Amino acid sequence: MKKMLSPAVLLPFAIFWQSVDRALLLPIVPVIADEYDTSIFVAGTAITTHALAYALLQLLWGPLSTHWGRVRVLTVSMAIAALANFATAVAPTAETFIAARTLAGGAFAATFAAVLVYFGDTMSLERRPAAMSNLATAVALGIAAGVLGAGAIAEFTSWRFMFAGFALVAALMVPALARIPDPGNHSGERVAAQLSSLARNPWAITLFALTALEGFLLIGVFNLLPVALQQSGASVFVSGLVTASFGVVVIVVSQLMKLVVSRVPAWVLFGAAGVFGVASFAVLLTGVSQLTVLVAAAFMGAAWALGHTTLQTWMTDAAADARALGMTFFSISLMLGGSLGAALGTVAADGHSFPALFAISLVGAAGFGVGSTLARKKYRVNEPPAEVTRLPDAL
Repeated sequence: MKKMLSPAVLLPFAIFWQSVDRALLLPIVPVIADEYDTSIFVAGTAITTHALAYALLQLLWGPLSTHWGRVRVLTVSMAIAALANFATAVAPTAETFIAARTLAGGAFAATFAAVLVYFGDTMSLERRPAAMSNLATAVALGIAAGVLGAGAIAEFTSWRFMFAGFALVAALMVPALARIPDPGNHSGERVAAQLSSLARNPWAITLFALTALEGFLLIGVFNLLPVALQQSGASVFVSGLVTASFGVVVIVVSQLMKLVVSRVPAWVLFGAAGVFGVASFAVLLTGVSQLTVLVAAAFMGAAWALGHTTLQTWMTDAAADARALGMTFFSISLMLGGSLGAALGTVAADGHSFPALFAISLVGAAGFGVGSTLARKKYRVNEPPAEVTRLPDAL
């Protein structure tokens, strides 16, 4: 019998790999536009449609997670993602390229929510913050690897090799995912009952709104920073290298959070996230340069590590009685916000109007900081402590 990779290893790697997919296109939008002889607006549309498909297709994957189970959803979606990235590598036109990237976003829509629910099913509330920090680190590593790798490959060889290699690794992950243990039978999780529970849960609605705002700022607007830097004269490689500071800081802050998360109230972490978010856009409003983007991306990384990890943990408790669809709508909210931010960022890039976008984002970051801090301070935890877990302590 072939040895099975532990879910504690494989599932964070799946998160890492879907984060690489999300980041690959960010520094090479001008390169794609040149190859297909089209505008930055058209090439950048692939970022928006990828994020939009990531958001909306969770309406399919969420119910399937209930009917099929988490493991089957992860396996099937990874297989589709592998095919989508191979199609991206061989796309002959801008239209087929956009379609392939949209399919990839729709396939990877399953990954994050399924992993979060898997950990929610198998871990106590006390252990989830450390697991969420590890997932945040996986996301950061994926974004940094994707941005840096894409910038380097586009600078020295063809971007098509990059997508083909990505597809190969994704294909190799399919049988590995198929062998992890399923956390149980979820046939009793009725979709209608979960939807009704979420609709009557004011904390869940509040969290969806906060998550959408976070996605707008730290996914959508962040995605266009490499393009803004290239418009100021930086090369593709340099723009990727500079914005990779986001991932580096997320890794550092996420791991440091493990040391203090049990002693620092969650609302304090949200307040700190808001401060870093406001600071990032304030720096960008002074002008776009390698230094300001480096600093702003680093501040955004700190805001993401502090805010998103805390949001995830909060959501697993606030929607404990409808966790499968609760985490699905959590991810939908994040990527709907991200797709809106990416769409406005693409418009700003096409019209060279990034200062207006950064000013709007600064106000949004302040709103996120204040809103999340006050809401989390008022919230009271639902789940009882010290559940028995079914995953090893490696997480």
